[in-house]
Amino acid sequence: MKLCTECHWNGWDRIVDIYSSAYDSLPEYLNDETTYKIIILEKGVLDVKTDLYEGEVKAPALIMLSQKDNIYYKIVKSVKADIIFFKPSAIRDEFTYERIESGEFDETVGQVIYQDYFLIRVFLSDENKCVIPLPANALKQIKLLFNSMDNQLKAQRDGFWPCRSRSFLMEILHIIVYSYYLVDPEDEYSEDSDKEQFSKIAEYLELHLGESISLATITKEFAINRNKLNDIFMKQTSMTCLGYLLNLRLDLAKILLTKTELPIGEIGDRVGYPDPNYFTKVFKENVGMTPSRYRKS
Repeated sequence: MKLCTECHWNGWDRIVDIYSSAYDSLPEYLNDETTYKIIILEKGVLDVKTDLYEGEVKAPALIMLSQKDNIYYKIVKSVKADIIFFKPSAIRDEFTYERIESGEFDETVGQVIYQDYFLIRVFLSDENKCVIPLPANALKQIKLLFNSMDNQLKAQRDGFWPCRSRSFLMEILHIIVYSYYLVDPEDEYSEDSDKEQFSKIAEYLELHLGESISLATITKEFAINRNKLNDIFMKQTSMTCLGYLLNLRLDLAKILLTKTELPIGEIGDRVGYPDPNYFTKVFKENVGMTPSRYRKS
């Protein structure tokens, strides 16, 4: 089974190391030793055993596996799942398994390459959250991105399909890392209501990154006044809520600018700035250069 996507354009021998498909059962090649896997469990229940997890997994949930992780499972209740197979080199050419496992990228903190590496570290650590329960709104957003990626890989309507498919994968990883991997697993049960509130709002911001969000939007959604909202974010991140949102948007924009050839206006729209001129203005004010110059540098 070739777990990659080949270009079906005549004369263009392009291969993208991403393969996606929907399943009514889990495939026999799930323990492929050449790819990372993201299993988006939409329906059903699995009894699962991996090196890092043993127990029952109920939908909706994510199951994340490296090329070395084997999963043994029993279907307790009929499943419906979307699965992404990909090599880390689909994110960045330098990310070969040999170089990743050498630990060299752990020493690149502060460099652009570390920003990309951060998206795949979740597959490497012994503290890996192999199984991540999902709220319904997160499942919906991740499935939208999956469907967009799957459509690009299969339809290949224009020359940007490799970039777009990779960009949707990176956006899915961005959501996983910033909404779940960085959150203390005990926060859900913490007596610290501010931490719990922060986790919920931070997840909301990540899932709605491409939408128009104001303080009024957030205070209404979470029934909180703006002073309390900013107090919570200052305590957890040393920045205001909108400052945190801006950082999320710029982080994703930087990734898409450096790792894809997508038009800058399209990237701006993906991160919540549908007006390309305004996107350029905000980016330059906060990064110190225009998006086009950042891409070239």
